[in-house]
Amino acid sequence: MNAVLSANVFFRIAGFSVFQALLSTFTALLIGLPAAFFCGRRKFFLKNFLLSLSSVPFCIPSLLVALGYVSFFGMNGTLNSFLMFIFGKDKPPVTFLYSFLGIIICHGFYNFPLVMSTVSSAWERLPRAESDAAMLLGAGNFKIFRSITIFQLLPSIISACIPVFLYCFFSFMIVLLFGSVGTTTLEVEIYQQAKVNLNFGAALKLGFLETTIALFLVTIYTFIEQKSKGLKGIFFNGESLEKTKICGFEKIFASILFFLIFLFFICPLFSIFYNGLSSKRLDSNFTFYNFIHLFSSQSFWNAFLWTFITALLSGFLCATIAFFYAAVLKIFDPTGRFFIFRIIPIAPMAISSVVVGVLITILVRKGNFLILVLAQSLLNWPVAFRQIYAELEKLPRTTVEASSILSRSPFDTVFRIFIPVSRRSFFRATAFCFALSAGDATLPLVLAIPRFNTLALYTYRLAGRYKFNEACASGVILGILCAVIFSLGKLASGRKFKKQEGSENGIL
Repeated sequence: MNAVLSANVFFRIAGFSVFQALLSTFTALLIGLPAAFFCGRRKFFLKNFLLSLSSVPFCIPSLLVALGYVSFFGMNGTLNSFLMFIFGKDKPPVTFLYSFLGIIICHGFYNFPLVMSTVSSAWERLPRAESDAAMLLGAGNFKIFRSITIFQLLPSIISACIPVFLYCFFSFMIVLLFGSVGTTTLEVEIYQQAKVNLNFGAALKLGFLETTIALFLVTIYTFIEQKSKGLKGIFFNGESLEKTKICGFEKIFASILFFLIFLFFICPLFSIFYNGLSSKRLDSNFTFYNFIHLFSSQSFWNAFLWTFITALLSGFLCATIAFFYAAVLKIFDPTGRFFIFRIIPIAPMAISSVVVGVLITILVRKGNFLILVLAQSLLNWPVAFRQIYAELEKLPRTTVEASSILSRSPFDTVFRIFIPVSRRSFFRATAFCFALSAGDATLPLVLAIPRFNTLALYTYRLAGRYKFNEACASGVILGILCAVIFSLGKLASGRKFKKQEGSENGIL
């Protein structure tokens, strides 16, 4: 490793990456756990809306979240413009964004719905026997929580926090845009060393360290997930606690919580749409000027077309790979005896988009459209696997065994049983992976494919050229595309999705 990356710098970057991911995860837990309590244990009119936010991390790319934070909390953002107008200030009063604090807040609020959806699903199914017994013995609500409830929820909390940690650990666009001097992470430094400094040796060493840390956490996550399945029979049997209305001190706490979610989650997303409609050109006061300008650009339509083709192929390939692996797992290891088989569909969580892009650059020098599709499929197929295997796992073992005995070929079981059972989850998984692929600006940026563009990359480049309002308009279109496909996938699964979203599909 050269002088640019000494051993001290090497470990300082790694330490900062872990530190910011830990603080970001703690922030997500700090917001997500109270939100999970209100969604799982209380009745209130905003409950369905709050639970619907769990879809945002899947259908809204991190690039758009970063864009929303810039448009709302930036120096010339909506909030600063409003405060400067109200209080007559010459300088923006809100300046936390381009700092370490900005990274933590953005990561925490972007990922809190994952904690909320997973923990609330477990919380609403907790049995009441232990709590009733503790209450009869004179224990108060807080003592019941810290001595009973928290231990019952611990598996779901850990299984939610580990993926959130990995998402923050692998965060690229948010750190790239908000990171100040001295706040670089492994992911950003790998990109800098490979693409800017052309120091592929340093990039590979950093990538190896990053993947090793992530793989360790993924192994723990898989182990906890397997153990938590056995605990469901202990913790989630019997009559559940009844849901009550918010009352007393809870109203004040809930008001503060919902205000923070509104300020740091809803407002930035809405600000993208607001700035997309705004026009700062002196010769045009037309509200939809930015959209009209985009629609008249051939490069925009090329980016839109390539986004749709790439995302569709990637989504279909992800679902296909996931289906065949789920079928193999259901036939040869239905009881989960072999731990290695459970790690395989989770292992891609330990590999970042930047590392994959750098490896491809080293191996083939120039990326192309098909390589991008294969790379995205490699990274995203675990999302599809979670959706599809959740359906196949419900099949009785006797049904699969009877089919294997009575069928002439093992393929009969796949075509006659597995495909019909997992048909809806296949479409849902395709839609999930479509949204992930369409919102990915990292891999296209790292691969730097000649004469190729996607909406996510197009939006990033507009923002980089300080065409901020046009970038917001492009981001609105990208967000609508991802949200529409994501919603179609949910509709394809029918009512079953609502029951499984928090427990089986809430994380990935």
